[in-house]
Amino acid sequence: MFPFLGGFGASFNRLVKHLNGDWDIWTVNPPGHGTSDQPPYERLAPLVDCYVDGFGDVLKPDAVFFGHSMGGVMAYHVMLEMARRSTFEGRRPTDLVLSASSAPRDLPVVGYSTLPETDLLAHLSTFGAISEDVARNKALIDMFLPAFRADYRVLEDAKRTPPVKLDVRTRLILGGKDGQTPAGTAAAWQDYIARPIRTHLLEQEGHMFVLHAIEPLDTIINDLNKIPAEHV
Repeated sequence: MFPFLGGFGASFNRLVKHLNGDWDIWTVNPPGHGTSDQPPYERLAPLVDCYVDGFGDVLKPDAVFFGHSMGGVMAYHVMLEMARRSTFEGRRPTDLVLSASSAPRDLPVVGYSTLPETDLLAHLSTFGAISEDVARNKALIDMFLPAFRADYRVLEDAKRTPPVKLDVRTRLILGGKDGQTPAGTAAAWQDYIARPIRTHLLEQEGHMFVLHAIEPLDTIINDLNKIPAEHV
């Protein structure tokens, strides 16, 4: 599971706790996020390499990559890099689940990494990326804001990167009231994915449904277990 903008491994705690099915779940904890004492990465390529190198010892056959928002973009790029490396033959992920994730070229990210603190906090609050409690706490702001700025710079790189078709079974989950994923997101992602994308629409959900829409996410994720895995 790949976290959203500014997020980290523990961001998925509620979803992980309530997922049914026989899953061995790993969550990605980006440098500079959460409890990490490393500086955050500000460019796409080194962050992808960091993730891929970290998967070297833990990735098993028939894995599913799930990414919410920025996490979907990162999961796509990590899987693309794995496809280029012979070390992952026989254990490349069989499925990609993109949750509330805009196609990279349509990412609404330009200029946010350099916004003044007050403006950036106001923007993040509009789609639930940061809570009111954090926004009112100067110590927490100083802790979390560098990660958000770094993530926006990474996504600016992703926006500029030309599409490459990734051959993987893919599902796209969208919120019907999500202002962060523009109309045409499914069609735009198809330029990045070789196979037809299966789309699920959660009509009453906004952008951060991963934090509370547990039942529909559980149904969609567990449906993957019903499809025979392809060893690639």
